[in-house]
Amino acid sequence: MGGLKEAPKQAKDHTPHVEGDVKREAIDRTNNFGQAGETYRRFTEFERSELIHNLVNTLSTCRKEIQEQMIENFTKADPDYGRRVAEGLKMEQGKNSSGPIGTTDSEKAVKQAEEESHPSDPY
Repeated sequence: MGGLKEAPKQAKDHTPHVEGDVKREAIDRTNNFGQAGETYRRFTEFERSELIHNLVNTLSTCRKEIQEQMIENFTKADPDYGRRVAEGLKMEQGKNSSGPIGTTDSEKAVKQAEEESHPSDPY
């Protein structure tokens, strides 16, 4: 798939004068998965399970290479996160997934969400 690539630069960067020049530069140490991992770890177990269920439901209809890339990204954010999505996708193999993305068990999911819902702390 080649991964994401930054768009080519079309024009000179805007550098307003504010007691010196403000400029755009790449940071030395990128942490592309830290915030996602921290957010996942702050979720309650119910919230994590709900997230995993939704991701598996959506990714189960995707091509294998997309699933593998997403599992790699989730694992970089948090090993448990990636493991649970991978396990969920293995369980979904062979099931009929002919509907549009995100529609499997939708009625059941709405009923369950209503029964189990609770307020959540904002993150």
